[in-house]
Amino acid sequence: MSIDNVPVLSSDEEELMYETIFRLTDGLPAHELQQTLEEAIECEKALLKEIEILEADLASSSPSSTLGGSNNTNDKIDEGIVPSRPIIPVIPPEYDATANNTSNFLSTTEEILNCELSPLDRYFTVSSLLGRLREPFDINPPPHSQLFQARQAVIIASDKKKKSVNNMAPPEQRKHQSIEKYKKMIDLKTLNQIYTQKQTDITGLLALVKRISNHRTAAVFRKAVNPSEAPGYVERIKFPSDMTLLKKFVLCGYIQTFQELHQQAGLIVHNCVKFNGRDSDYSIIAKEFEHYVDDSILDIMQKRAASAANSAPFVASTEESSSKQEPDAATAETGS
Repeated sequence: MSIDNVPVLSSDEEELMYETIFRLTDGLPAHELQQTLEEAIECEKALLKEIEILEADLASSSPSSTLGGSNNTNDKIDEGIVPSRPIIPVIPPEYDATANNTSNFLSTTEEILNCELSPLDRYFTVSSLLGRLREPFDINPPPHSQLFQARQAVIIASDKKKKSVNNMAPPEQRKHQSIEKYKKMIDLKTLNQIYTQKQTDITGLLALVKRISNHRTAAVFRKAVNPSEAPGYVERIKFPSDMTLLKKFVLCGYIQTFQELHQQAGLIVHNCVKFNGRDSDYSIIAKEFEHYVDDSILDIMQKRAASAANSAPFVASTEESSSKQEPDAATAETGS
């Protein structure tokens, strides 16, 4: 991946990205938010230190440096020769944010280039938050990572399928549509009263649960994760959730608004990306699932707002008619 693959955002788009990240934290438990903050601080330290190491290696132009060498993985990719995907290494103890008196960065250029995981991926909670961002705010994995190749293959296959079905919009149009959708999602909480008001009738909430449960990507989230089938899940995921639990929350009254339901669905996605990594197959499915949930929420809010607007004139005319009849009744009673 070259520098040309890095998306360039305007100042307004950057601001929108920050607002979107804050929106994605809505509904996350306080403990999870605190862990995100702690990991973000450690992640920034690691990034700055590893950048310093790479810059120093470049400045020294050491022959032993793996930077710029003809055997670099990037050169192989540029030549169209993609090496076989290695097994993703287990994160070493020095990247454990809870450990004391340990280094949180790789100390040599060779280690940095040979590691599949950037600092963004060594801290699971930070990675899960960034991994939920979609076009045009999605963040690429390290340039040398085979995860990038895997993701590109999925994107290309998806694009081909969309083109064959409905002539997919060009990149700039897709970017514009995506940005407009992000703006609508942010505006929901402040501009749409239906989104935040308590639903005395839970029929609409249950209908939304059923709608998103029936989407093909929801299959992996319909039941709770079995810890025996996912070693380490209990240790990493402190607030597990799934579609079955989501429905129970609605039925027992724990979830009473569309906003709360939306946030709980976001927690399901957050957990998936956190446990599996932001560029895993499961996380790609999770992002598509969240994309569908967002679309479903926007669709329901739009329809309900339109329905409320259409019924308003009828209510007004009824009240006006009643007010006109009241004086006549009073006149009849007084005989005047």
